[in-house]
Amino acid sequence: MRIWICGIVGVVVLAFGAESQIEVQNSQKKMQQEIYATFEVQALQNATLALSANGVVDEIFVEVGAQVKKGDKLLALRAKDLKENVQVAKASLESLKAKYAFITSQYKRYEQSKDAIDLNTFEKIKAEYKASFFDLKRSEANFALQKELLDNTILYAPFDGVIAQKFVEVGDGVGAISSKLFVLESLHKKALIVFDSKYFNLVKVGDAFVYKVDNIPQDSKMVLSKIYPSIDKKTKKATAEAFIKNPKIPAGIFGDGMILVNGILKEDSKNRAQSSNF
Repeated sequence: MRIWICGIVGVVVLAFGAESQIEVQNSQKKMQQEIYATFEVQALQNATLALSANGVVDEIFVEVGAQVKKGDKLLALRAKDLKENVQVAKASLESLKAKYAFITSQYKRYEQSKDAIDLNTFEKIKAEYKASFFDLKRSEANFALQKELLDNTILYAPFDGVIAQKFVEVGDGVGAISSKLFVLESLHKKALIVFDSKYFNLVKVGDAFVYKVDNIPQDSKMVLSKIYPSIDKKTKKATAEAFIKNPKIPAGIFGDGMILVNGILKEDSKNRAQSSNF
């Protein structure tokens, strides 16, 4: 009799547990929210490039759409006089290196036998040795300066990317800093996702974003990687950020979609499931 009663109780408990689990799952599905949002695609890095030197454009090595690597030459100014200055400075440096090496060797020989030579002669050699050392250092500094001045007439890519815009042609005069020459954008892109600020506390990093471009649903989903901490005062909109894996989507594209909010809701469902076990 007792066994029969225990069996009935066990069946009731199992049925209650299964029913509670189904209720939790249904509750979780009902509680999951979809928040409407719009987005704009931007490059992860975007820079308007200029030179720190004045001059006339002599060569342009890239056009719009060209993919470049960090350190690639993009543009060069006419710099015939600066190139000559570098050559003269280099020749002077090589000459002073040879002179310093000779005087150093001579000074060391005199130093080893200074007790056997005239003091004035030794002091003269010592003074020439010190003067040669300072002449060499000045020459090295001048050579480095001339190289830097020449290098400033060449524009290099600061990071990997693609030339998005070009504002200059061969023969144009450019001013230091003030003249914009190119816009360089990184190949990797991000989406700035804008949504109603009333959902600010619901949306979390890691939430998925199902989106459309030109009203066409995309196969891949974005994952929110950043939530901006402030809200736009004028529009009352909050902003999130996500990386875009699809390389075919260009910067400047707009679209819309749904943020699938589930972080807090899953935790709430977990708490409900735990409480149902008691």
